[in-house]
Amino acid sequence: MPKFPPIPRLSIVIPIGRDIAAFESTLISVLENPVHGSEILACHDGSYQDPFELGDEIRFVIADSENPLDLISAGASQARGRFVHVLSGGLRATSGWLDEALEGFEAYDCGVVTPVIRHETDDTIVSAGWRDSVAGLCQSANHGQPAVKSSSSRGVGAYLQGSFWRRELLRSLTDAFTGTDLLEASYVFHHLAHQAGWKCHLAKNSELLYADAALPWNEPSIGRGMRTQSVRNHFSRPGWRRSLSAALWSAMANLTRPSQIAEAMGRGLAPTLSSSLAERVRPSHVASCHQHETIVSMPSRTQTMDQPLRRAA
Repeated sequence: MPKFPPIPRLSIVIPIGRDIAAFESTLISVLENPVHGSEILACHDGSYQDPFELGDEIRFVIADSENPLDLISAGASQARGRFVHVLSGGLRATSGWLDEALEGFEAYDCGVVTPVIRHETDDTIVSAGWRDSVAGLCQSANHGQPAVKSSSSRGVGAYLQGSFWRRELLRSLTDAFTGTDLLEASYVFHHLAHQAGWKCHLAKNSELLYADAALPWNEPSIGRGMRTQSVRNHFSRPGWRRSLSAALWSAMANLTRPSQIAEAMGRGLAPTLSSSLAERVRPSHVASCHQHETIVSMPSRTQTMDQPLRRAA
């Protein structure tokens, strides 16, 4: 009788970008905190040479380009686990960081889970997911706080760079959006998933570490303001009036934070990106929460990938 490898519960997808040291730091943290029932996929454009000969411990997946979203898409397409954890270079795993995150998927409509990212030295929160406010869109929640202020997940979103997903949902989202910016992808994915009936859960005891006090994709800029407001407009009420109003209120809310003024100005220019974004978003590709199969038990070690899981009678 042929022996089939056990089906992992979780696939950990680590895209390999230009910062090889950041990738290796992330990978080492995962290897130092092994999780039973998981697999590790390192995704690159064909240029990584595996100097440490880790082929027996991880799977290397080659994408068609170095576009970070393409790398994540390639990993999701090859993932065997029911859930996919995207972990970008620079974020480091901690002991037991998966437990509560995976518990969030016990809710049938939970499509994505966001962990808490902490500063590795002073233990303050770098990000507990993101939230929208008058001051800014897709901004790190609870930034600089020693603890998560609220256990509520209402209104919280997940940064794609460090997040947990139902595999089929993530696959469908990478088919539904074309782009190169992961912050923009995070915001688009959130809105598409919400439209399809999925919710995001905050796992406040699932923690990752980061070396800096702020995430690089949260650095305020005109471009960031344009991209986030363009996405907001696409899924609500587009137009110059809405964008200019949002820019004005954001500028007023950030009078004591001059670095945010440029981003507020960018929000006012968002309509210039509307046509481009509309061509890159395909909502019909997203897996609907109301049509997905409800999993009532984990597959046994003897089940193969070709053996379908059925809805409970």
